[in-house]
Amino acid sequence: MTRYTRFVAWSIVATYIGLVLGSILLGTYLLSLPLSVATVVAMAATAAFIGTRLRGINNIVHECSHATFAEQRQDNVMIGRFCTAILLKSFRKYRDDHLSHHANNGDYEHDAEFALIEKFGLHDPISPRTILRHVIVPLTGRHLPLYTGINLSAEDGRFFQGLKLLLLALMAVFLFLNPLAALVFVILPVFYIYPTFNFWTDCLDHAGLVGAEDELEASRNVLAPAPVRLLFFPRNDSYHLVHHLFPQIPARHLHLAHEELSRDPSYRRLPSAVRAHDRSTVERSLDASSS
Repeated sequence: MTRYTRFVAWSIVATYIGLVLGSILLGTYLLSLPLSVATVVAMAATAAFIGTRLRGINNIVHECSHATFAEQRQDNVMIGRFCTAILLKSFRKYRDDHLSHHANNGDYEHDAEFALIEKFGLHDPISPRTILRHVIVPLTGRHLPLYTGINLSAEDGRFFQGLKLLLLALMAVFLFLNPLAALVFVILPVFYIYPTFNFWTDCLDHAGLVGAEDELEASRNVLAPAPVRLLFFPRNDSYHLVHHLFPQIPARHLHLAHEELSRDPSYRRLPSAVRAHDRSTVERSLDASSS
């Protein structure tokens, strides 16, 4: 249950920001090279990587909204406000909406997060057709109005409002000085790639489960291979079912909580909680220990 010290917490934030800025510089350099298949692939991968690091910053905001990122509550608020300013959002708005999601998971009348995306049908049962629909929606851009909104209010304080305005001004300057680099490595990741990852993650976390009365059946873990989780599920957020069951557990410990919960039959039996291979491995281990 330990949280990060103030120094470590801010260092993690700085690392994500550094990775974003470094990737923008790398992308700008790639644009200066002769055009080839290799450079195009490298540029696409760089833009996608920037989107994943922005998602990591968003995940830090998520942890701060639960006061599970840093040891001191005031540090969680300050870091949450800073990171949401980087994402051009409001921490107060995010925290209020997200906590309503935990209190009313999947209840469109009271879940402020899911009420906005009801039209995307995350409550529909999983089938090849619904999976294809969830994949295609971001390709049409239908999700963008709900996932890319900019909040320039001062509800987090004048300083953070000023920071958001400063970031927009810097984007405009970069767009003027190097239009192609700004479009590919700033505008595209911030306003399309990162929101698209967020939409697909919402689908992976809850699609086909929205409306379930039992909290055990209202979310799922995404137990992909470790490299995939590190890239597309930064900050351990692939353990979404564990998080909904125990939101007070810091994200850095969710994998340990999952391992412990896997020993419980009511958790282990759920396809949304444990992979079939892992389930059988745990069961054999428990059988061996009991004998």
